[in-house]
Amino acid sequence: MAKKRKKRKSNSGPIFVSPDGGHTVYEQMKNGEKRLVEEDDHARALRELQEDSEMFGFEAYELRKKYPTLQKAYDNYKTIWHMVNDE
Repeated sequence: MAKKRKKRKSNSGPIFVSPDGGHTVYEQMKNGEKRLVEEDDHARALRELQEDSEMFGFEAYELRKKYPTLQKAYDNYKTIWHMVNDE
């Protein structure tokens, strides 16, 4: 008597991946795309730091020289930063 094989149920549910140990969670789509599901404060801070880093390089210095209003805003930011940070 031959045994009938059971059909495997395909796992059609979402697949979740986290490249940074759980700080950021993505839903992995079947076509390879990822959709952000969750991001904790640690991951958010790292992302913002990466985005903000372009404001402090040589190109940013040249841009502030070109646009005096941008330089003034940057100087105000630095002043407030030192007032708050040096308390």
